[in-house]
Amino acid sequence: MNTSLIDLKQVNARVWPLTGGVHPPENKHQSTGLPIKPAPLPERLILPLSQHAGSPAEPVVQAGDKVLKGQLIARATGFVSVPLHAPTSGTIKAIEPHAIPHPSGMNDNCIVIDSDGEDRWCELNPIEDYRQTDPERLVEVIRNAGIAGLGGAGFPSAIKLAPKNPVHTLILNGTECEPYITADDMLMRERAEQVIAGAEIMMHLLKTERCLIGIEDNKPEAVYAMRTALAQRKGHTIKVVVFPTRYPSGGEKQLIQILTGQEVPSGKLPADLGIVVQNVGTAAAIEEAVVHGRPLISRITTLTGEALQTPQNLEVLLGTPVHNLLQVTGLKQERLKTLIMGGPMMGFTMDDADVPVTKTSNCVIAGSDMEFPSAPPAQACIRCGMCAEACPASLLPQQLYWHAKAENHDQLKHHNLFDCIECGACSYVCPSSIPLVQYYRASKGEIRNLEAKHAKSERSKVRYENRQNRLEREKAEKEARRKANAKKAALLKAQKAAGATPATTEETDPVKAAIERARAKKAAGSSGAGGAAGKQELTPEQKKLKIDLSMANAQLKKTQRALSKAEATGEGDTSKLKANVEMLQTQAGKLQKQFDAAMSAPPAAKPAPSPEDKKLKIEQAMAKAALKKAERALAKALEESSAETRALQETVDECRKKLEQLVQAPSTQHASTQHTSTQPASQTSQSKAAKPAQTDEAKKLKIESAMAKAALKKAQRALDQADSVTPELEAALKAAQKKAEAAQKALEAHV
Repeated sequence: MNTSLIDLKQVNARVWPLTGGVHPPENKHQSTGLPIKPAPLPERLILPLSQHAGSPAEPVVQAGDKVLKGQLIARATGFVSVPLHAPTSGTIKAIEPHAIPHPSGMNDNCIVIDSDGEDRWCELNPIEDYRQTDPERLVEVIRNAGIAGLGGAGFPSAIKLAPKNPVHTLILNGTECEPYITADDMLMRERAEQVIAGAEIMMHLLKTERCLIGIEDNKPEAVYAMRTALAQRKGHTIKVVVFPTRYPSGGEKQLIQILTGQEVPSGKLPADLGIVVQNVGTAAAIEEAVVHGRPLISRITTLTGEALQTPQNLEVLLGTPVHNLLQVTGLKQERLKTLIMGGPMMGFTMDDADVPVTKTSNCVIAGSDMEFPSAPPAQACIRCGMCAEACPASLLPQQLYWHAKAENHDQLKHHNLFDCIECGACSYVCPSSIPLVQYYRASKGEIRNLEAKHAKSERSKVRYENRQNRLEREKAEKEARRKANAKKAALLKAQKAAGATPATTEETDPVKAAIERARAKKAAGSSGAGGAAGKQELTPEQKKLKIDLSMANAQLKKTQRALSKAEATGEGDTSKLKANVEMLQTQAGKLQKQFDAAMSAPPAAKPAPSPEDKKLKIEQAMAKAALKKAERALAKALEESSAETRALQETVDECRKKLEQLVQAPSTQHASTQHTSTQPASQTSQSKAAKPAQTDEAKKLKIESAMAKAALKKAQRALDQADSVTPELEAALKAAQKKAEAAQKALEAHV
């Protein structure tokens, strides 16, 4: 071996020792003898909608759809979420529950794709020069590429790359401290340039001062490849830092302590110290997304264990079933004792080899009985203290164990249970074979459930208290209005008893005061700008557009309030509400444009009335005035004598008949004026005489139609003058519209 590979500490930065930790057998040599090889394209891919920390993705395809490689098939549903893309071209077979890689062996919703074997890419949009691109745009590209941390945790990378605090140090985690796993080691050996390019992209968008790449000293080939790639670049501030091999030095907080000497406080994040940690595999995926425009659809996975004939690292499409990979590497079924997803320290056993590879699947171990013998039964704790010495987080595992068994959650939180990284070092050194990590995981889950229930009850309590306060406030306002009205009524009564004249019209008769205010407002509107430039009268089309626009805006406001409430309380389907808000905004914008266009259009010119029409209108108005006068005289006469009543009644009847004839005259006149120049007067009079008289039923239907139209106009005016559209106004308007349409249809059917 070259001496440059052995002398790993040359030009090395200072490192700090790891607190605690263990050094189990590495067993990494099994899978490093062969280069990275692409896994064969499977006939069927199974893609879980939840492949990362946070909310699962939401499908944007359905069964039967054709998709291309790299096409979006599921979108992110929240801040802590990433989208999902098709790893190959084919057809969506189904979206259904399927077994997924999880310690519980649970099923979850998955998108199943039948490959067409063509592996055709969709259109890609690479960025030509990321240095000339805004950092926010780069973060959006990374988010849309569906990149999550490839080191095992699966946290969305875009969130780390958009911190609230300034960042001065970027750390790339190339430690890969867990036994058997060599995916990052082989990546750095074969694709060092890609990893360095990804680091430079992240430094650009984070505006960091330096980048530290941490690698354990059991990976000399990877160290040499990374330093060689760095030597070919000028003016960089990236440094490869080598430190002693010890598990779990690859933990985020542990790596920060080793490389910088800083300790992340309990309950804090690395970003609070101005540090961001990313995996070397994540850096390579970011380079693929930014420079080549390719989303995350594959990852390097280690296939190892004594039950495999040719252990190696494969570049696997996401969704590939594990049994396909075992066939490629030559599974010896007779030697298979256990199947592990992940490493032997933090991984979990799989009962079914039909589960798919996900974004966090960095290793599959097919172990033999010699490698993974059955665990001895747990014994009583002997209080040796070895677990406390091995804990890298400086916790007290023994005390956590006792409190976990007793379900003493307060003490567990007091002893910083959630600082445990579940590395398994305490379980590894325990001479009593106590599964300590399992106790900690169960307690964490129970505490999270209890806190979620408590938070839900607190939200319910706040909503109940707000409702009670609102009801009390409304009750007090109602009581205040009642007292004010009673006071006004008492004052009015006292003024009437004293024979005094009220000071204002509003105090004497509120109804009359309202009528006077309406008349004054109408007079002011008609007198403004000479009366001709007053409020423009809307056409039926404009009125309909205005009503539709008002109803759309009201529904939009209602949906926005529901979305705000759902986001504040954490209840409800926010993704569906957001989609409804976007749809309503689009609809309201379209209606607004149509209404503006209709309002800006010049009004249609009304035909000038003919002299005959003017004469008929004047006669009609005079007849109406005579009728009103006769009716008033009749009402007065009814009180004086019955003798004069009959004569006045006859006069009223004659006036009413004359008015009805005049009401019918304009329609006849309009129909005949077009032929006046060509028809003799005798024909015109004959056509008028030929028209049959209206029946009582027709008159009744015509009056009901007119009344319904008047009610509709009144409802429309109320809607136009209202400050905001309320459900009561909408209901009244719809009822008036239906009533007017029904009356008009009945009148037309009778005629």
